[in-house]
Amino acid sequence: MQIRYRMLVFKMSRLASQNKLTAVQEIGFATELAELVVKEGIAERVVQELFDDDHPQLRRIAVNAIRRTGRFDVPGLQAALLRRLSDAEPWLRHDAVWVIQEAAMDGGLVRAGLRRLAGTVQLPQDAVRAKSNPGDALLQAQVRARQALDALLKKDAQAALAALRATLATFAALNQEPYGTGTVGQMNLARRELQRRMAKRALSSSTRLTFRRVEGPDGKAAFAETASTARSGQTSDDAAGDPS
Repeated sequence: MQIRYRMLVFKMSRLASQNKLTAVQEIGFATELAELVVKEGIAERVVQELFDDDHPQLRRIAVNAIRRTGRFDVPGLQAALLRRLSDAEPWLRHDAVWVIQEAAMDGGLVRAGLRRLAGTVQLPQDAVRAKSNPGDALLQAQVRARQALDALLKKDAQAALAALRATLATFAALNQEPYGTGTVGQMNLARRELQRRMAKRALSSSTRLTFRRVEGPDGKAAFAETASTARSGQTSDDAAGDPS
């Protein structure tokens, strides 16, 4: 039972301890381990035993194997990935963020871990720099962490905007029909509207005072009061007396 798993782990451990485990072999072992996880249902065992292995290559193989399987509901997976976000090996941090992205994980601890890893990296300028330096493992990990964090923040902003639009739509509907026909509220609303119209009509028909510049008896400038009414349209001018 699970003999293939134990043999595979033994083979990987021996090569890693001898520093003979190449990047191509890592990919091959991750693929083989992912197949075992699917066939034998050992995802939880892989997370418990290999995610915290002493050798970074075995840890990375385990992380990528779980990513390939898509088994993201494994107990303890999120906690194990959070530990890998602060791994001493930058490529392991990168792969841990990759799994978090594909698993659509979210939460305060996840965001805090991504924020710590991203550091002062800014997009898109650092993403361009990372593209020009594909071998810079730390920069690649930081850029991916920033991208994952920005995606989560964007999701929050979209949710808040949708909630705001729904609230505004509700208020708009209320403003169209705030009260039912024949209710006290509807009658008070009609009364206030009538009062506003009457006040506007009274204001438009009232006397308005304007002033025009004239010269006084002593030749100094003075102002004469002009009264006009919107109803009659007539104006009358009275010369201003000498203020002295």
